[in-house]
Amino acid sequence: MSHALLFVPAAGQTEAPSFQKGVRALGDFKAVKVTDSATSATASLAVAPAAKATDKRIARSADGEVWITDLGLWLPLPAESGRDSAWLIEQYLTLGAEGLARRLQGLFALLIVDQRTRHAHVITDRCGSLHIYWRQLTDGVAVCSSSAVLAQCAPSTLDPVGVHEFIATGILYEDRSLWQGIRKIGPATVFTLGKQGTQAKPYWQFSEVRPESLDLGEAVEQTHHALVSVLKALPMGDQPLVSDLTGGYDSRFLLSGLVEAEHPFTTTVSGAAAHPDVTVAARITAEFGLQHQNIPSKPIPTPEEFDAALRMTDGEYDAFDYARILATHRRLSAEHSMSLNGSFGELARGYWWELLWPKLAQRQPLDVAMVARKRFAAIGYDTSIFDASAKLDLAAHMAAIATRALAQIADFPNTSQMDCLYYSLRMQRWQGRITSATNQLWPAFSPIGFAQVLEPILAAKASTRFRSLFVRATFARFSPRLASIPLEHGYPPMPANPLNLWRFSPLLGHYGGKVWGKLAPRMGIKPALVVDHEQARQFNAASANFLQESGIDKSLASPQLSNTELFHPDALRNYLVTNTQGKFRNEQWRRLVTLEALTRKLSKYVASDPA
Repeated sequence: MSHALLFVPAAGQTEAPSFQKGVRALGDFKAVKVTDSATSATASLAVAPAAKATDKRIARSADGEVWITDLGLWLPLPAESGRDSAWLIEQYLTLGAEGLARRLQGLFALLIVDQRTRHAHVITDRCGSLHIYWRQLTDGVAVCSSSAVLAQCAPSTLDPVGVHEFIATGILYEDRSLWQGIRKIGPATVFTLGKQGTQAKPYWQFSEVRPESLDLGEAVEQTHHALVSVLKALPMGDQPLVSDLTGGYDSRFLLSGLVEAEHPFTTTVSGAAAHPDVTVAARITAEFGLQHQNIPSKPIPTPEEFDAALRMTDGEYDAFDYARILATHRRLSAEHSMSLNGSFGELARGYWWELLWPKLAQRQPLDVAMVARKRFAAIGYDTSIFDASAKLDLAAHMAAIATRALAQIADFPNTSQMDCLYYSLRMQRWQGRITSATNQLWPAFSPIGFAQVLEPILAAKASTRFRSLFVRATFARFSPRLASIPLEHGYPPMPANPLNLWRFSPLLGHYGGKVWGKLAPRMGIKPALVVDHEQARQFNAASANFLQESGIDKSLASPQLSNTELFHPDALRNYLVTNTQGKFRNEQWRRLVTLEALTRKLSKYVASDPA
């Protein structure tokens, strides 16, 4: 992915000071260099490429009247190889913005300037995974791949709802960013900008899914062939691609397509040598003769890694956690062309459907309060740090968000409604935030999330996806060797029958452990903790070194967040400075530190009043 900044001046505006300010902020905050820019009476556009996209420029029509910048990785729908920015120009001139949008799939955002119509357009991918933001300024409208850059274009104030969502869950929902007035452009949207204002129009909606329309055999055949087609159409460089491989279903599902697509690739896994993900991945790669590496992750980042993670995520993701991800991708990107993972594969396995059992596929309104309570607001957090202006009843808040997301499909089967929540809320804002950050380094995405692959998955009958039958049938049909190698819990990913039931005996221990895990606390039985004292000592030492070397220990004693009126100053300070080493494992503390670091970095642009 590259970065881009688009600016459409207000009516009567002849200069674009906000554009110049945004370009400077983009270079400073993201540590990138603008390599191509263009300015006209209609709009100004600038591109700053990622390290793996140094040739990225603005594509221009033959007459120079139309400009297009493409971010992320897109393919035609259906997939074809060899298409480039010239093809995008051709399709736009023929079909217009909405017609072009419907011809694309993948992880992408397009920024288009059309001087003939005096309009600019932004096209987002179907899931909205590649995050892109817009902001109304006094001299026009700015669009950027970074919310933090837009926050530097004018005085900015933290958004109380966005901040609470982030601190409580680690995710921001709907169109919110951390900043008031800076909004994320929605999924599957053609966002049009002109002198008269802005307009957002969806070119695809979840209501276009055809639930319960494909039997198991049809869905498996269509999905597998679509996955192979997408993989074959991916642009290939001089280096092999690398694919994540764990002990679970989703990365193995992707591997079944990679083996048939026959592109050069290697695999990777992260974890300790004895971790089930690592041991199962090693067994799979040995069976298939694949080049494979295990990259151990550090529990505590260096100050440089933390700062890079903060800048790449715009502070909208736990920078400690993303620093771990970034370190892995920095290492992999040196020897590979792109990174693939099995995200979205959960949809093929009826993820979260256990909340609906045994009433699967019933056409009735989803119990959004129950889903919000058990999936979006299930983990407790300390609310005492928040001022009344930033407090939320999180379960009720998430139920309202879910209700809005399902407004157009209330008559769909409850399983499809659950798919919609997972796809449009969880994947768009959590997985999309990670993906948007990593694509600032190099192409990193999931082919399973491409429209051509997801369409038959979402159309498959619920009975074919529950308990991962869909994926197990895929292995049995197209990769029997993968079906025979046990998963991380010891049983194989193959359809069960009377002749192989003995191979599923580990399920008894797996589900028995889950049941015991729920019953034991109710019975007052606490699990015995096994503490590796040397590992704990090293972790505490690394934590102390990080706090001192980064200077964060000093900032926590006098946090700038106390000045935002979103927190109780004393409660916040006590929470941040008490037992800091122990809190490195606490997600709420890490998110607060991430937000504090962001506000300090942008402090010269933050004012007490919104722009």
